Amino acid sequence: MPPPLGILQLAAYLESKNTEWDIKVLDSQAENFGWSKLQRYIESAMPDVIVSSALATCNTFTILRTIEIAKKVNPDIKTVVGGQHFTALADESLKNYPEIDFVVRGEGEVTLYQLVKSLDEETSLLDVKGLSFRNNDEIINNPLAL
Repeated sequence: MPPPLGILQLAAYLESKNTEWDIKVLDSQAENFGWSKLQRYIESAMPDVIVSSALATCNTFTILRTIEIAKKVNPDIKTVVGGQHFTALADESLKNYPEIDFVVRGEGEVTLYQLVKSLDEETSLLDVKGLSFRNNDEIINNPLAL
């Protein structure tokens, strides 16, 4: 199984921008995590944010199940999805899956960093390029980052 290079790249970018954030990458396939072991891991780590990426549509069930478990553990965990599938279907994903808090569209490094920074500093999400999210009943699709 290849390592999750996309998530590793995102984590490395976040670490390069802020060394105070505690960033962990979990490769559930390599670690042979089933759903119950993943739930126990989330319970012990108690993250503020979980980021999961689906390279292709065939991975969406795994991503959605992961963030569903995160919300079961703690409804306040912010869940972020990205990748080709969610970039193409951001509106539909936010409409159909309430466990998704944010969709990072396009290349995710800068968008994810700006999102996490905005959550950390409690500033407006409207300036985060490439981000889709719910604002009450409205879905907001910020312009893509250039």
